[in-house]
Amino acid sequence: MSELKTEEEQIEAFKTWWKKNGTSLVLAVSVGVAGYFGFQAWQQNQESHLAEASSLFESMSQAATDLSEEKNLKTVSFIADQLVNDFDDTGYATFAHLFQAKVDVVAEDYDAAIDTLNEAKASTDDITLKAISDLRISKVLVHQGELDKALTQLAMINLTEFDSLKLELKGDVLLAQGKTQEARASYQAARNALTQQTQNPLLDIKLQDLVES
Repeated sequence: MSELKTEEEQIEAFKTWWKKNGTSLVLAVSVGVAGYFGFQAWQQNQESHLAEASSLFESMSQAATDLSEEKNLKTVSFIADQLVNDFDDTGYATFAHLFQAKVDVVAEDYDAAIDTLNEAKASTDDITLKAISDLRISKVLVHQGELDKALTQLAMINLTEFDSLKLELKGDVLLAQGKTQEARASYQAARNALTQQTQNPLLDIKLQDLVES
């Protein structure tokens, strides 16, 4: 025979169990439900956060296509500041630094540009973005006439996909230093580093000028 012979006994047993365990069960279920809906809300918030950052980045990119316009300079700086301060967890902050550096260069504030590019490097673990930052820092240093520092900065770039750009800029620096033969060798190495699908007419002109000189 069952220990609980009647429906009434089963009900009474359940009541006794509920008094002992009901509160903790309700709490556990409530926490589970709240956790589920909390996660859903968090996930939706993250998606909204990322979408907003993406929209801001798109607006910044469009404004940066013509930095000869004062309003576009202001737009890029304003949005870059937003991305850096409010969306530094999205990855767009690194691009914001890169775009702000362009604005600094247009304003011929080269020290600010270098500082901004170093912030771009510090804001990411992506080695490609770090290499882009190093390449741009090197270009700014050339603008400043800091040729030896530019070469040192270029030496920090180790990604092979940047070899051609790196060697071309190195050739520019060497040429500015009056080292024609070394510049020609660097341009040729840059030309050799190009893939078959890549064209660089300006590099060809630089190389041809030195061959004919």
